[in-house]
Order: sequence, then C-alpha cells, then structure tokens
Amino acid sequence: MVSNLLAITTKFRIFMSNVVIMRKLKIQNITKEPKEFYRLENKYDRIVSVLGGSIQVGQAINSDIDLIEVTRKGLPKSVVASISSILGISMEKMSSLIHVSHRTIQRKSDSELLNVYSTEQILEIAEVISRGIEVLGSIEKFSRWVNSEIRVLNYKKPLDFLDTSFGTKLIKDVLGRIEQGVYS
Repeated sequence: MVSNLLAITTKFRIFMSNVVIMRKLKIQNITKEPKEFYRLENKYDRIVSVLGGSIQVGQAINSDIDLIEVTRKGLPKSVVASISSILGISMEKMSSLIHVSHRTIQRKSDSELLNVYSTEQILEIAEVISRGIEVLGSIEKFSRWVNSEIRVLNYKKPLDFLDTSFGTKLIKDVLGRIEQGVYS
C-alpha cells in the first residue's frame, strides 16, 4: 500500500514537472518567427509573441491576472519597437499612441520599464494585433488593413484609434464583425 502511494506520488511529481516545463516554453518574436505565431492557440501566448517574445516580456502571461501584474510592473521599452515594426509605423507615431513623448522613448534604454499607463496601452494594442492577425490571416494582411482607410470608421485608419482603450475596443469590434462576415 505504501509503495503504491509512493509510486503515485512520484508519477504526480513527474507529471507536474512536465506541466511546468511545457509552460516555460519560450514564445518567439512574431517578426522573427511568423510561422510559429500561427501555431499558437493560446491568446496570451499570441500577445507575448506580438510583444517580442517571452524573453523580452520577462514574465509568463497565462491569464488576465498575469496581464494585470505585467501592467503594474511595466514592460521594457524594447516592446515598443516590436509593436511599431508590426504596425509598420515610426517610433514617433508609436510614442504618440502610448502617450509618451518621442524624446522620452529615445532616452530610455531597451530594458527600462514603461509606466503603468503606457504598458496598459501597449498590451491593448498587442491584443488588437493578435486578434487582427487571427481574423485576417497574416501579419501582412493585418498591417495593410490597419493602415487603410475603413468605411465603417468614417474612412479613417484603424491605426488612428489605437491610442485609447475605447479605440482599441472599437477596432476589436470591427474585427469581430469582419470575422462574422458583416460588411465593415
């Protein structure tokens, strides 16, 4: 009986260590490994990929609670370059989307953490990017779409709405309409 209990305990420990190893899987930067992004099924893994990968983010994100913790801690400045690259915009335009002066972004080192508000906006933009790639099918299609004038947005670019949480919600709603086949 004791040996059976010991065997079960050992198997459980092995199982749990395998689970931990699986969650420590390094998520790659979407711009360096776009094919890997399309294989990610977990929305949080896709967001991490958009942000530049798990090494750049520096913390596992597996839930909304983790997103809140990351927001409070701050993301490194290096994620700003990853996002601007995907969106096909300059760092100056990117700094205006996160409401930080371009000069302040230039002064920060890549490892310096952004404040709560900038981090939250970056996470919301990353979520839009992740959803847009999922709906439209590729990084290139999303990049073209986000920089195009859209009728449902009064012929403005979706990019122009990514500077507020209401704007990111609106863009996610438009992507949902596109996914459902509603003319947008």
